[in-house]
Amino acid sequence: MKNKDIILQLEEKIRSMNDRLEALEKEQRLIREDILSGMPVERMRQRLLENTQKRKDELKRKIENEINFEI
Repeated sequence: MKNKDIILQLEEKIRSMNDRLEALEKEQRLIREDILSGMPVERMRQRLLENTQKRKDELKRKIENEINFEI
């Protein structure tokens, strides 16, 4: 039973790390696009202002899913 629990924990850690890596890669692409646009500061500000609500909504959904999953 211990081995099974360890494997499940490791799988969850791998999924979490993979999600974080994908988010970092996406952010790097967006930063490169901002820099190559010629107006990086303006584009970054605009992107950050647009994404604040999206991030809040994503966090709410993620929290709701975790709560439903644990129950």
